[in-house]
Amino acid sequence: MLAAFSAVCLSLGLCLAAPQGNLADPPQGLTIVVVDVGQGDGIVVRAPDGTVHVVDAGPEGEGTLAMLPAIGALQPSGYGYSVVSHFHVDHMGGMDEVRSALPFQLALDRGDVNRPANSSMTGYLNAAGAQRQTIVVGRVYQLGGGAVMRCVCANGEVDGGAFVNPANSSQEENSRSIGLRIDYGDFSMFLAGDLTGGGGSTADVESSAVLACGDVDVYKLSHHGSTTSTNLNLMAALQPELAVVSCGVGNSYGHPSPTIVNRVNQALAARALLSTTRGSANTIGFGVTGDVRVDTDGRRYRATAHNGDFLDFFCDEVIPSPMAAGDVRISEVQRNPAAVADTNGEYVEVVNIGEMPVALAGLRLGDDGGTITLASNFMLVPGRPMLFQVDGAAARNGGQPLGMALPYNTLSLGDSSDVVTLQQGAVLVDSLGYASGFPGGSGVAAERRDLLGPELATNYQAATTAYGAGDLGSPGQRCPNDQTVHPVQCGVTVRPDRFTLHGTALDHAWHFSVFALSNSAVTGFPFGGAWIPVDPDALLSSALSVAGFVDLVPPLGYRSLDVMLPQPNPLTGVTLHVAHVVLDINLNAPGVSPARAIVLP
Repeated sequence: MLAAFSAVCLSLGLCLAAPQGNLADPPQGLTIVVVDVGQGDGIVVRAPDGTVHVVDAGPEGEGTLAMLPAIGALQPSGYGYSVVSHFHVDHMGGMDEVRSALPFQLALDRGDVNRPANSSMTGYLNAAGAQRQTIVVGRVYQLGGGAVMRCVCANGEVDGGAFVNPANSSQEENSRSIGLRIDYGDFSMFLAGDLTGGGGSTADVESSAVLACGDVDVYKLSHHGSTTSTNLNLMAALQPELAVVSCGVGNSYGHPSPTIVNRVNQALAARALLSTTRGSANTIGFGVTGDVRVDTDGRRYRATAHNGDFLDFFCDEVIPSPMAAGDVRISEVQRNPAAVADTNGEYVEVVNIGEMPVALAGLRLGDDGGTITLASNFMLVPGRPMLFQVDGAAARNGGQPLGMALPYNTLSLGDSSDVVTLQQGAVLVDSLGYASGFPGGSGVAAERRDLLGPELATNYQAATTAYGAGDLGSPGQRCPNDQTVHPVQCGVTVRPDRFTLHGTALDHAWHFSVFALSNSAVTGFPFGGAWIPVDPDALLSSALSVAGFVDLVPPLGYRSLDVMLPQPNPLTGVTLHVAHVVLDINLNAPGVSPARAIVLP
């Protein structure tokens, strides 16, 4: 049977899923961009087959200034739907510019019930022409490449039969907004224009709509974070891991409202909340990004800011594996910034030093003053630092890169003493206790020397590198004086259709990385001055001839590789073995991991 497996693997070229081969790279498939159109909404959707669709296009002028460049950057292979969520100028004003410039097909909107009359409406109607259609509640629209869009609600009518009369609202047009659910694999997103949820004497269409929508990964805040929307029922039904809000800097409406920000991102359910601008005032609790680009392969997704900073997530169907003590370490703490106030500039940096990515949903971060529990299912790959920051606006926090903006007033690090903890369930993953005399201080972060070493003060040092507005530290980067000697590691995850090999070599960037895959690990063999703990059989030879099994260690020090299995799999229950081998240019082996067993599903 083992010989048969080797033959199957060789004949199928091990079925490598190269486009999704490295979890440290951006996922490929569906892309959704929430464009910074100022005080308004404009969303671009690129389906996996390259077809581009738009949902709203911002105020007049933003179709040309913001939407068209965002569409062009996605290199469309075709143009599909344009959707106007409702007939307010900050959502539809730029749509005629988009449709006049590009050959979009059907123009979907809510129809002619109580349709307003103004120049923006006239411009849109002229640009839509004969392609205009009224969207159908409950209909599933094919976006291309397996991505779909379902109309959850429009004009107060909700998929499943519920109806909430928009006319009984102080904001009828907003209440008539179209609600859409976009799906691709396990990924899902809900966006609903300015749909109302009962705040400010508006009609509560949200509560029925979100029941019809169900749990999602990403939620685009309705009405730019106004208190008219995003009610408690919505949060309970959608349970998003990432929320995105589009609003204008310095807007006069108070968007996003502190009430809504604190509802979305709270201590018991801390969620990533990203805003295209810093909004109307100094509300904190969210990251500021400019355009927000979300890329997904249907199992994981990445949210990328305009400057290239990003956060990685698993879809919420991916259940976090329990973490062991020490898998994630506290690597740096800025407890007393000098360039900005403590309430804006404090941060805690953590890094995954394990053998494979970890999912952070349920992780608790605490200090002597409080604790937050992550509702966001962040994906943290080995070697990549992540910031937990009290303020996510770089203009206010001293110039930190994008991280997880903590809920308002939940973490306040003591200048002279505190105990910072990371905990998952009953497992204390890591902790840092400090007192007077601990390295760092006013404007100077404390950096951990050895991530594998103890939390003693002697294992920390005062930062010496300036960032942003001039404080010292290395937020979001490997500490320049990190003295950790990391082992070469290998991990394996198994799914019904594949197994994934994880190779971590944090001290060996640009060396050769080899996944040595074998039928057995009985005797092993010597190579490059080291002992390779798997047997040199036919499967090993076959695997090494397939692209991806030998590659360079990326600068981060981590890579992964998907190996697809034939379906149905004729070798269910067979056990294979793999080791991660690092080689230098002379084919010496400075690092080899222990062998890991793989039981085929």
